[in-house]
Amino acid sequence: MTPRLTWTDLGTSLRGRLEELLGEPVVHTHSCRGGFSPSSAEILSGASGRSMFVKAVREQDNPDSPALNRAETTVLEQMPTQAPVPRLVDAFDHGDWFVLVTEAAPGALPQQPWTARQLDQVLAALEALQAATTPCPVAGLPTVPEHLGPDMLGFERVAENLPDDLDPWLAERLDALRAAALRGIDALAGDTLSHSDVRADNMLITDDGDVSLVDWAHASRGSRVSDALQLLSSIDDVDGTLRVNDRVDEVLARHGHPRRMGTDVLVGILGFFVDAARLPHNPTLPLLGEHRRRRRDSLFAIVRERWGGG
Repeated sequence: MTPRLTWTDLGTSLRGRLEELLGEPVVHTHSCRGGFSPSSAEILSGASGRSMFVKAVREQDNPDSPALNRAETTVLEQMPTQAPVPRLVDAFDHGDWFVLVTEAAPGALPQQPWTARQLDQVLAALEALQAATTPCPVAGLPTVPEHLGPDMLGFERVAENLPDDLDPWLAERLDALRAAALRGIDALAGDTLSHSDVRADNMLITDDGDVSLVDWAHASRGSRVSDALQLLSSIDDVDGTLRVNDRVDEVLARHGHPRRMGTDVLVGILGFFVDAARLPHNPTLPLLGEHRRRRRDSLFAIVRERWGGG
């Protein structure tokens, strides 16, 4: 993942303001791994045991990151208290910095590779989130089709500019895949608050199985199955022990959706990674290209397994 800023990068003045917010000097910091933004992601703790989570970034570190953190602030300000999401503590500008502070969520990132137990715990947390946020309580969000739809048109972009190394299976079915992705975009409409960036590094799980969902910069309004499908699309299930495709079908059946809907959505997500994996290297996000290629290859296997049966 992208190297992040740390406590020592923040400067004396900003560190002092954060210690005032904490109510005591910081005696321990823990940098959280994961993600593609250079924004700091640190748990700051005082001698009393009080702690808080801090994300701080400047435009010079990455032009997009401050706007994403501001968008997350807007969502957290309107988040229902019963949602499995750390509460907002404060958000402020400090010189060139934008700083977002939340409660420090307990737990750790999911094990990698995933375990079936933790996957079930996260899927249950997504169900709880959707129950708490339908209808969507956050005003002014884009819909999931508006937010993710352009990304899910990847096979349209591939058809316009065919790569020399496009897999023959994809090339032979390109028109059908384009049609499926369009159906998948439409299927994600709804009135539930969707995280819309659900992956392993955007959640924490305690030993007791309590889940906290973090990083809400891409929140949108859509289907109750949108987040679960996005999560399942991100999981590498090489030996089939996690039964990803079966779990996709179980999520759909629980909400009365046909199997084909899951296939269409996964095709759209695959199209994004097939297209994005060939983009030029971005030096401000140095590990993003490798991530996209891994996701492309893993999701391709899942889509191929589903394709003939709906």
